[in-house]
Amino acid sequence: MRASLSALRGIMAAGLVVTSLAGCSEPTRGRLPGPVPSGVEFRPAPDDAPPAPLLTLELTDGTTLDLAEQWDERPVVLVFFETWCTRCEVQQAPINDVVEEYEDAVLFVGVANLSEPAEVAAYVEDNDITYPVAVDPSGDATLRYAVAEPPLVALVGKDGSLLRGWPEGVEGDELSTAIRDLAVR
Repeated sequence: MRASLSALRGIMAAGLVVTSLAGCSEPTRGRLPGPVPSGVEFRPAPDDAPPAPLLTLELTDGTTLDLAEQWDERPVVLVFFETWCTRCEVQQAPINDVVEEYEDAVLFVGVANLSEPAEVAAYVEDNDITYPVAVDPSGDATLRYAVAEPPLVALVGKDGSLLRGWPEGVEGDELSTAIRDLAVR
């Protein structure tokens, strides 16, 4: 697992125990997380948390991603963006830092609705996005998550409960804290 010293401290402070670190290498674009690191556990969602809308997304590499299969294993962070959204672009670098911090423990997925696939590919490259990204031309994901306009970030618990949404996006520190608060202490 690739992690900076400060990121590793954040994970350990949250009670996440990561038992081994793999060698450092350049991140692979669109990579799904590997197995959840041993010792990583998450709290169950509050009883009053609503279920997250189910989604099956087609990723930019052509593969299909069923989010319910993922949140059986780990929390999921959905990052709704558009290539023309300046606020999305400003928030992307801090989100990338959070992605690196929680590498295999949490799945991050980007979703663009109104942007053309070629524009999305350029945006992913220009903003160093390493997590999987889907283009949602039907707008189904956008409607199910009530995205009025980008950015919107949604945090789904390990059990599929919608824990938090941030219309207008979220700062990296706030997102990291929300994920860290899910950890079993």
